[in-house]
Amino acid sequence: MAHFPHNIPPASSTRPEYWMRRYLIDLQRNPPPIYSARVEAEDVFVWAATITRPPGTPYEGGVFNLHIIFPPQFPWKPPKVHFRTPIFHSNVSHRGNIFHPMLMLNMWCIATSVAQMLMSLAQMLLHPLVAEGDVVKEEVAVMYRVDGASYEELARSFTKIHIMDG
Repeated sequence: MAHFPHNIPPASSTRPEYWMRRYLIDLQRNPPPIYSARVEAEDVFVWAATITRPPGTPYEGGVFNLHIIFPPQFPWKPPKVHFRTPIFHSNVSHRGNIFHPMLMLNMWCIATSVAQMLMSLAQMLLHPLVAEGDVVKEEVAVMYRVDGASYEELARSFTKIHIMDG
């Protein structure tokens, strides 16, 4: 179970710690089956998260680890999120950097909870953003648009290699 360090003083609703505590408590009280999050080590601004893909997807059986860094201006600025687990996806770079409009400064909504953010990223695995300008791996987006079966086969193989055998 995730925990929040007890040495954080009570925070007003204008401080990032308040929002992070609130979102973490919500995740603990209502644990979703597809993702989880916790504070990493002693730094409340750094979280570890996982997204688990259900059967019937190219990522079946995979548990994808993510790294979340909250800025001191959270929730007014979006967190930086990247995949630690390698993934074959048009919106994730070879270094794990994610392209998702929700995580861009000019698109971020301060009302977005961590749960909503993780659910959006999980949905991105099911429905990649493949429009021109929405990708970090254009060749993967083209494959998805032109030959969905090959995309799914490669994504499934990549998942087996990097997750199940890792």
